[in-house]
Amino acid sequence: MAAVRVGAALSAHPGVDMISFTGSVETGSRIMAAAAGNLTKLNLELGGKAPAIVLADADLDLAVNAIRASRVINTGQVCNCAERVYVERRIADAFIDRIASAMAQTRFGDPGASRDLDMGPLINRQALDKVAAKVEAAVAQGARIVTGGARADLGQGFHYLPTVLADCRADMPIMREEIFGPVLPIQVVDDLDEAIALANDCEYGLTSSVYTRDLAQAMHAVRNIDFGETYINRENFEAMQGFHAGVRKSGIGGADGKHGLYEYMHTQMVYLQG
Repeated sequence: MAAVRVGAALSAHPGVDMISFTGSVETGSRIMAAAAGNLTKLNLELGGKAPAIVLADADLDLAVNAIRASRVINTGQVCNCAERVYVERRIADAFIDRIASAMAQTRFGDPGASRDLDMGPLINRQALDKVAAKVEAAVAQGARIVTGGARADLGQGFHYLPTVLADCRADMPIMREEIFGPVLPIQVVDDLDEAIALANDCEYGLTSSVYTRDLAQAMHAVRNIDFGETYINRENFEAMQGFHAGVRKSGIGGADGKHGLYEYMHTQMVYLQG
């Protein structure tokens, strides 16, 4: 609670020139409200629900390896992890089989006891309970567990099995709300335009990815997908010289590169006449 009080005081203080925050939409909204009285400049990186679009001509091995690695890094507790997949119908069965196999082979456990792991536990019991509840709700709504779908009791730590959910629909919260855990929901689509429409129908807009061998398809996606970052045939971790920024409820402003540096500066024009 002390941190909350300090944060609230700083957000509303007239001597603060800028506030930079990374975290939840809820907290970002509270900071924005507190800063409004002074019109304090904000830089907010908030939630994400990164879509990965896998087209029929994609290199499936590349797509599976990249999406699986993105989903389990830091146990899925990264705002630009691949959070949902839209796969073209013609390859859906093959992709789902392969990604489920890859997720099932994920090595997890206590990173303090072994370095030979792909992921560790979730941060606390509350996070574990939230992930489990989201999966249970999705199954109740018609999603199908292909692999995982349960807690893992390793004696200590808050572990959840790497999970793939098929038969997901756009109206399910699992496809719309941030999971922040090692769970990958998949929806089958007929073509790229349907995938783009579903990807854009979201309150978040941080990162996105597209898997295809067709440059024209890739550029069509880039022009039409409404996200701050789009990755082609790779996953969602930016170059430091790039600009990491989202739209909609994913935040305001951005970081990295020249444009990120400019976020922390203001322009002063000086006119001197001798």
